[in-house]
Amino acid sequence: MESLGKILSQVSQVTGPLEHFPILRKETRTCACGRKFVAHIKVIDGKDVLDGFDTCFACRATVREAKFREERLAKIPEARENQRWVWFDECNLPPKFCDKTFENFERKLQPGAFDVMLKYDYHFEVDPPCSLVLLSPDRYGVGKTHLAAALLNRIIEMEETVHVSKDGDFHNLPCPVYFTAENLLLSRIRQTYSRSNKYNDDECCEETEEDIYQKLEKYALLIIDDVGKVRPRDYSFLQGVYFRVIDFRYTHQHPIILTTNLSLAELENHIGGASSDRIREMAGKDGFIVMKGQSFRKR
Repeated sequence: MESLGKILSQVSQVTGPLEHFPILRKETRTCACGRKFVAHIKVIDGKDVLDGFDTCFACRATVREAKFREERLAKIPEARENQRWVWFDECNLPPKFCDKTFENFERKLQPGAFDVMLKYDYHFEVDPPCSLVLLSPDRYGVGKTHLAAALLNRIIEMEETVHVSKDGDFHNLPCPVYFTAENLLLSRIRQTYSRSNKYNDDECCEETEEDIYQKLEKYALLIIDDVGKVRPRDYSFLQGVYFRVIDFRYTHQHPIILTTNLSLAELENHIGGASSDRIREMAGKDGFIVMKGQSFRKR
């Protein structure tokens, strides 16, 4: 066998002078929290160098969790902003109305409607929310769509987009509001009638009529613009759509906002008796807002 001196000489060539070669030892210490733990210590040139943590396992876990939570919290502002942009994309508001706010609406022209929309709260937690109907019989351009868009933009801008737990975990919240015009909604539903899944494939990705209704039902607030702008040839189809949409929101106490150039009587004839009866109850005596005045476009 090789002599110990030769072995130490070989080790010295690899690791450096022997006096710098570390010696390892374990030592039982007491953490600041009072717990005892085993510390791994290197002795180099007669000096102790702590190899690893100088606290117990429980305290190290606490530090790791705090660091993880801090890192997660640092990501929340970006996550909130990203989800807000997802909402803007999902809410279906046409680009023309994306800049409509209460600040750029002339309140003096429609003070009553302005104040109602500005103070409107769709949250069920506050009170069973009131539905609204903005009417301007035979008058166009008085600001109904502007106010509806301003409300939608304020909701998306002000609502919390991400839920954060006490541990710093977060998940994205669903968009609370959806905007559509009556003619676009009806066209979208009609298009589903011309589609066919000839292979009877359950994974067929084409949107069905039921898909549309279920999507509308998931939003806390639904806005339907320009009700009655186009008079249909088949009122049974139109009134069937409204009953399905309004009845769900009536039974689940989810509010709806309608804007229309029809009078109240014309609106009731347009959407049908069953739907209009529910809307009366959902809107109450203060939920029907009549808007008069000249067209913004003409001015």
